Amino acid sequence: MVGLTSVLLSGLSGLRAAQTGVATVSQNIANANTPGYVRTEMLLAPRTNIGAGAGVEITGVRRAADRFLATASHIATAASGSASARADLLSRAQQSFGDPSNASSMFGMLDEYWSALTELGVDPASSLRRSDAVSALQTTYSEIHRIGDSLQQLIGEADQRIADAVSEAQNLMSRIAELNNEIRLNKRSGTDTSSAENAQSALIDQLSTIMDVRVTPNSDGSVHVRTGGGALLVGVTAATLTYTPNPSPYATHGVIALNEDIGSQTNIESFLTGGSLKGLLQARDVDLPGLADALGGFAGALADALNAVHNQNASSPAVSQMTGRQTGLLGTDALNFTGSATVAITDASGNLRNRLTIDFDAQTITTEAPADVVSFAGGGTIDDFVDALNTALGGTTPSGSATFQNGVLSLNVNSSGGIVIQQDAADPALRAGRGFSHFFGLNDLVSRPTPLFFENGISGSDLHGLAEDGVISYEIRDTQGRFIANRSISITGPLAAPGATWNDLLGALNANGTGLGEYGVFSLNSSTGQITFAANPAFNVELQSDTTQRGGTGVAFSALHGMGDAATAGRATEVDVNAAVAANPLRLAAGRPDISGLLGSKVVEAGDNRGANALLAARDTVRGFPAAGVLTAQSATLATYAARLGGEAGRLASDAERQALGAEAVATAAADRRGEVEGVSIDDELMKMTTYQNAYAAAARVIQAATEMLDVLMAIGYR
Repeated sequence: MVGLTSVLLSGLSGLRAAQTGVATVSQNIANANTPGYVRTEMLLAPRTNIGAGAGVEITGVRRAADRFLATASHIATAASGSASARADLLSRAQQSFGDPSNASSMFGMLDEYWSALTELGVDPASSLRRSDAVSALQTTYSEIHRIGDSLQQLIGEADQRIADAVSEAQNLMSRIAELNNEIRLNKRSGTDTSSAENAQSALIDQLSTIMDVRVTPNSDGSVHVRTGGGALLVGVTAATLTYTPNPSPYATHGVIALNEDIGSQTNIESFLTGGSLKGLLQARDVDLPGLADALGGFAGALADALNAVHNQNASSPAVSQMTGRQTGLLGTDALNFTGSATVAITDASGNLRNRLTIDFDAQTITTEAPADVVSFAGGGTIDDFVDALNTALGGTTPSGSATFQNGVLSLNVNSSGGIVIQQDAADPALRAGRGFSHFFGLNDLVSRPTPLFFENGISGSDLHGLAEDGVISYEIRDTQGRFIANRSISITGPLAAPGATWNDLLGALNANGTGLGEYGVFSLNSSTGQITFAANPAFNVELQSDTTQRGGTGVAFSALHGMGDAATAGRATEVDVNAAVAANPLRLAAGRPDISGLLGSKVVEAGDNRGANALLAARDTVRGFPAAGVLTAQSATLATYAARLGGEAGRLASDAERQALGAEAVATAAADRRGEVEGVSIDDELMKMTTYQNAYAAAARVIQAATEMLDVLMAIGYR
């Protein structure tokens, strides 16, 4: 009877095992097309009773997961997510520039402007052709504005997508942590955990598209999830990620903080090696700003090259009023000009009436009608020079005046006269490498509300002139993105004293403890007057805000010296055709004046095309371009420089696209290989189903046979 009971128990255990096997196979087949589902397998072990076989025991149901294939898939998925996010943004950035061969692109519009200048050179007296040239240049800069705005919008979009990705990642991490608790409880109670583990695995797969993850299983069935750089995302609980977007143009972006709620200053960005977050950060912080800076550099270089020529040209008749550009300078600044320039005064017919020869070395202004010499020696400031020039202009016929107010130099003669300015051919007047009229922008073709270029020619001994209570704020992080310090230099105390100079400000900026002395060096270039900052390679120093203002100019410290994206990349959205020329195309200076003749001679002929030809020649003149964003410092023509800008935008987009396609192929291969091991094969599962059904039938027959034997034995015993 004991042996018969053992047979019955063995058959019963076989029935239970077959039933569980059928249920497991049914679940696999039902989820064959469920993304992220990992097939489950029933585990069996022999059961014994005092050394004798007693059937089969179900030791568990486990997922057919391969930890190493899953890791490979997560790495490949993260790489694909990063490359895809970056490629998307750079492709759209490249589309903003357009096809260089298309007439509607920025490059095509610039070619149209050069063509308009060619036409103007044929008939410089034509008001229609002047209007066409001005309109073509306006159209070119309007397109530059559109591209610049588009790049800033893409940067803002990338920033918002980062915030969205952080929010999604936080949600996934919290759900993974919740499933950790569920799996632990089920393990302790002996309940099947495969469903919870499958759900958790699917969440981890989703998380791997946002950031690279590494999963470590624990003995209690839970997992720890870290980034590729080692930051713990899910342990006993989920970590907390926080980020506040700032989509404003030229904004200073915050960092993705890890566990900020417990006082951690950890920036998780340095721990990311893949995922869409990595690609978005790369595009937002490096690629797109690099293109924006390059576009701003091109907009400024084109404007500066045209202005250099236009300030040597003259319109016919000569203009009676010249209002210069915003220099950001003060009247108390040292003049710092060398060489000579001549201001010619004409009558209404364009005939030469007076010449004012300015000798900056001798600090004199010599007039011819009447003959006189006005000195501006002594103080050596811009105000001293302007006072002398005003005196000299006041004695001419027609008379004129000069003012320098809030950073802008203006020259005027009465309505019956005109002004023409020329450099001395042998000893040109220069400040920081630019001529007298060019530096002050007295006859600019292209303008900007704030400084167009940053070689301002200041001296360290000049008064810095920054208004009291202005603040320059910097944030310092290490190369891993971890917060180090904030430094704010306020224009208070000694820096707000009437005699405070640029050298004093440099001392405050470079001070240890209160300035940035531990993190880099501010220095003033004695040739250009521009202040630059060289950061210590161990730190990243970023300008956060600048509320300073130089006198009544409205120009901040950073705008004057070209620090920050608003000053450099901002040129792409702010530079435009001079409003006076746009309103009156006759002010387009298409002639090249001759002021060397006798008084009474003609200065500019209406049909003179030398100025238009000189503007056209600026396209093919080799000049030096400083480094700007993705473009390195180089010597090239404007045409070549524009082509390189378009080429660099195309190269970045093309490289990113190739990287995305390659990463996608690797991710697909990794997913396929993982699917081969972890996925559901209908054929295999049907074979298992048949096996379990046969096992069930066999176990049932064993029980039936044992029952019949028991009935026989019971009948024998009864008799």
